[in-house]
Amino acid sequence: MPDMVEEATKDLKAWVVKIDRGHAPAFMQRMVNQALSSRSQILVMRSDMVFGLDHVRSALFHAKMAIEGRHNSSDSLSMESLLYASGERQLSSAVKKMSVDETTEEVVIARLSGGDMEVDSSWRSLDDTPQDVSIDRLKRFGITQRELDTVSRMDPRDLVLERVAAVDIIKK
Repeated sequence: MPDMVEEATKDLKAWVVKIDRGHAPAFMQRMVNQALSSRSQILVMRSDMVFGLDHVRSALFHAKMAIEGRHNSSDSLSMESLLYASGERQLSSAVKKMSVDETTEEVVIARLSGGDMEVDSSWRSLDDTPQDVSIDRLKRFGITQRELDTVSRMDPRDLVLERVAAVDIIKK
């Protein structure tokens, strides 16, 4: 299975970008336009709802499998990936949870498919170990206290990955 994930997500690159408050929606639109002109698909999300590169990789893998298996909720790889990244059942909930807005000051940009993207030198590569995996942040993502109580020996980020994988079950 790890080989399948690696192959399906081989084009994935992701960065963390600081944005001035109030500028995230315009920045996102610029990035989407750039992606369209370079024939790549991207995803721009609030960084506080992203728990490392494995989170994005898992969402992309599940989105590709859903599209391939024809049980996708969206015709777009970006939107399907957003649904999985959110751990939500419905796209409207996923958008509400993960999308940037006027209050966003840091975003994650994920290039989901090939194509060239202009990457600014100030962008930091997203890695597998997010800086802040606090209980409060996990709860804002939707992880319950009951779920947290079950992971005394597990990495709490595994709960986020379980949510990603569970989208296949809850969206039916």
